[in-house]
Amino acid sequence: MKNPFLTGREIYLTPLTKEDISDEYISWLNDSEVCAGNSHAIFPNSKAKTINYIESITNSKTELVFAIKLKKNNLHIGNASIQNINNIYRSADLAIIIGNKKYWNKGISTEIFRLFIEYGFSRLNLIRLTAGTPVTNKGMTAICKKIGMKQEGIMREFMYKDGKYIDVVIFSILKKEFISKK
Repeated sequence: MKNPFLTGREIYLTPLTKEDISDEYISWLNDSEVCAGNSHAIFPNSKAKTINYIESITNSKTELVFAIKLKKNNLHIGNASIQNINNIYRSADLAIIIGNKKYWNKGISTEIFRLFIEYGFSRLNLIRLTAGTPVTNKGMTAICKKIGMKQEGIMREFMYKDGKYIDVVIFSILKKEFISKK
């Protein structure tokens, strides 16, 4: 493992750096299937845009962006973030993109969300974590429910993808709910 920050069973998370940029990584952000549940793949991505993005988040206190890497071979398979960190409201949003499709449906996103929930509540002193996903993203919906998040509501026609407006479902978990399940 190279520079692990959070470590799970199969993966570890390390701060996203310019060294993580590869042609494969850039292709994930342009792939409409990979990005069906997020705001990427609307405008073309490039190496220059990726470098600018990484530079913009490097010293951020409101955006923590990690490279998802496999323990067995250090392969970068996606990114995960704790974003919109609000130290007054003590809340943040969680997001994941598994770019390498070989690793879809392997439990990796569930593992990351569990790491993020523990980290967010125990080390960042947050009291609320949220995740939003298009209602069409059955996988992420299942993950949110599996880890104990509750559905809060639907943001109607919130996202525009593939020529249509899509509702987005919002999930959350509170620190007191998480602690009571431990």
